[in-house]
Amino acid sequence: MSEPVDYLTEETYRPYWLDDGVTEETLAAVAEKKPLLVELGKELSGYDRYYMVGSGGSYSVQLPIEYLADKHTRVPVKAYSGGMFLDQRPAAVDEDAVAVLISSSGTTREAVEAVEWCNDRGAVTVGLTQKTDSAINGKASHGLGWDAPGVTLGKLGSLYTLFGSILAEKGYEIGGRMVETVSRLPETLPKMIPVAKETARTQGLELKDHDEIFVLGGGINWGLAYQYMLSTLMEMCWIHGTAIDYSEFRHGALEIFTEGTAAIFLRGRGDQRGLEEKIIEFSRGNGVKLIEYDSQGLEVDELMTPFTLFVELEWLSYYLSLARNRRM
Repeated sequence: MSEPVDYLTEETYRPYWLDDGVTEETLAAVAEKKPLLVELGKELSGYDRYYMVGSGGSYSVQLPIEYLADKHTRVPVKAYSGGMFLDQRPAAVDEDAVAVLISSSGTTREAVEAVEWCNDRGAVTVGLTQKTDSAINGKASHGLGWDAPGVTLGKLGSLYTLFGSILAEKGYEIGGRMVETVSRLPETLPKMIPVAKETARTQGLELKDHDEIFVLGGGINWGLAYQYMLSTLMEMCWIHGTAIDYSEFRHGALEIFTEGTAAIFLRGRGDQRGLEEKIIEFSRGNGVKLIEYDSQGLEVDELMTPFTLFVELEWLSYYLSLARNRRM
């Protein structure tokens, strides 16, 4: 006889990172670490070049930092996946550089090897892991842990605060805005959860029978689009995901956005709003199944959207996993 099917419901299954209070606990933990992160940022501000290294979700959270540094400063800040970094082994990693190694577990093989190589090159190394006591932090010049159950919010909030402090100390106004953005998260994100849950219940069912889902984003939210495609849809929900940058839509995606396809649109607050509108209008006209996220219409700026959109996506993945009966 075959084993009975374990049907997942809200009553029988919820991953720990969506437990009640996890968002609040994680944001409080990042706020508690703020003085340490700000002081370290000031200490590191005297260096010339900055590298971030991590894999999967630990790579995607780097991209908003790189975007902001590129857009608003002349400070070289580079984002690398672990494997890419070890393949390239950038020549400019030396005693004038800082390398931030990011890993939730603190044991990711590529990050461990990267911190050892950066140490050998004379760079200052910073570990950022979920728990302060970790293998990577034990090898790094400085070890940071957000010490809370939430993963993406812990990483991204810590990076915003650390690099915000570095850039502010170097005289860039954007740095102070990054730090201030994190300080506003506790009053913004928890209030979004009830609406995100209610909306996602219906949307998860709407996407239930789609085996491929496109995720469109751009600018500061490209990292979130990439993360949702790779780490959430493919790894957790067993759905083929394809991430598409808005600016590249007409170079291929336009041809296959037809009736029967499904897409998730991440709306930003940057200069791409007009392009987003055109793509959405075209897609609706072609019969594409659209899930559009726009930070619930809140009055938030570009810097806040990687956090607000994440809250909406997090609950969509949960209800999609229930609809497809897949444990995340």
